[in-house]
Amino acid sequence: MSSVLSIALSGLQAAARRIVVSAGNVANATTSRPVSAPDGAFGARRVVAQSIGGGGVSTRVVAKSPATVVAPDLAGGLAVFPNVSLVEEAVEQSRALASYRANAAVIRVQQELDDALLDIEA
Repeated sequence: MSSVLSIALSGLQAAARRIVVSAGNVANATTSRPVSAPDGAFGARRVVAQSIGGGGVSTRVVAKSPATVVAPDLAGGLAVFPNVSLVEEAVEQSRALASYRANAAVIRVQQELDDALLDIEA
């Protein structure tokens, strides 16, 4: 596989991972645990990307800082909620989608260049 394709593929995988993590944050945005039992409460997460030698990107999922917040719950007590901002998650998903599309376009252009190269007549 050419380096252009491997770089674009790593970008596609990073964008897909960002979407999955963000979707998980949104899906669990309203989950809570009582303050007396915060263990097991969902904590917001984010994806950290790092460039790799030779081109491309690797990702890892880390807890958002802070991952949880304490707020009043419906029963009038305090509960631990994930630190999720739906606005931030919408922006993250839009950015990940744009990144995915850009990397897919790189793959299409590389394929067109490879096809054109094979069509050259002497």
